[in-house]
Amino acid sequence: MKTKKIFISAGETSGDIHGSNLIRELYKKNPSIKVYGLGRNRMIEAGLHCIHDMSSRSVMWLHTLGKIPELWNVFSDCTRFFDDEKPELVILIDYAGFNFYLAKAAKKRNIPVMYYISPQLWAHSPWRVKKVKKLADKMVVIYPFEEAFFSSEGIPVKYVGHPLFDEHNVRDVDKDFIDKIKQRENGDVVSLLPGSRTQVIKRLLPILLEAATLIYKKIPSTRFFISCSDTNNFELINGLTKRHTSANRDVHLPVEIVTEKISEVIKASSLCISSSGTIALEIAFYNVPMVICYRISPFSYFVARPFMNTLYVSLVNKIAEKMIVPEKLMYRDEYKWLTSHATELLLSEEKRQMCVDGLKEVKSIIGSPGASEKAADEALSMI
Repeated sequence: MKTKKIFISAGETSGDIHGSNLIRELYKKNPSIKVYGLGRNRMIEAGLHCIHDMSSRSVMWLHTLGKIPELWNVFSDCTRFFDDEKPELVILIDYAGFNFYLAKAAKKRNIPVMYYISPQLWAHSPWRVKKVKKLADKMVVIYPFEEAFFSSEGIPVKYVGHPLFDEHNVRDVDKDFIDKIKQRENGDVVSLLPGSRTQVIKRLLPILLEAATLIYKKIPSTRFFISCSDTNNFELINGLTKRHTSANRDVHLPVEIVTEKISEVIKASSLCISSSGTIALEIAFYNVPMVICYRISPFSYFVARPFMNTLYVSLVNKIAEKMIVPEKLMYRDEYKWLTSHATELLLSEEKRQMCVDGLKEVKSIIGSPGASEKAADEALSMI
């Protein structure tokens, strides 16, 4: 009997996490299948037969000009796999630009395509839905509002919930590490979370550090931790931090970089100042007040703004359909705005409690586990 093959493509750190949970569920439900594709360490540990390790290729599509030959080689190897091995299903996880090309290649070869964890087309690229309709046989989505969005366009869609909560149900946090931070710091702990993409870190971390310096001047008991979720980014984060401290020698900012232990850093924090994205839901999971921001160039802002199809930058606010946490899409270095909202949440117990209550509301909407299992059922039903 022929072994059934599934191909999965995930390019980002978050995709690797959710892809690994999906692979485990697929093997649990059907141990005879084989899963091949693109991923990182976690997916490989879960049993992915890896065609290319994507650890060094986490780039937004608009910033890939320098990596086109490298990505073309990856794409060529994937299409060769489609031709030689003829998988029964292709599963694509986010990573819109590159995965759209894979979807097109799969459809050309009559291989069914399941898109799991949709690109956020509802926010900034609604016109690309027509392309999705041509490329994906089914959308398996993780936010309740996405189901209505794709269904209205006539695309087969299934809402399964957010896999982040599957991850947290099985993940053990390092309680000793959290206790050490809390015992060592007498004042408030503020964590800075600049994201995992190189270009986002370059744009955002200097602003976060400027805000941290102003917060420290206002509240000298505050201590800061920078989350480095991907060890490949440590040198970049360390270099930007040293550059900032060298330029501000009059202020000895108490800041420390922590690698990988992102959940522990969040849980030990009084406040998080973070880039937008899934990380906001992780912060919400621990009921920690937060300020969310995203930095783009003035040109990108004015080009993209007319096409923005959502009132909110943060997923927390989008899910709640109201402003729970302060958020801002920046086209300049508005660290004073960050400082103002951060200090307010640190100093006002009323504001903190309103934020925490809102985060609990968001968790009640999407916080149930089981997304990975449901997504695996959808995938196996397509084989």
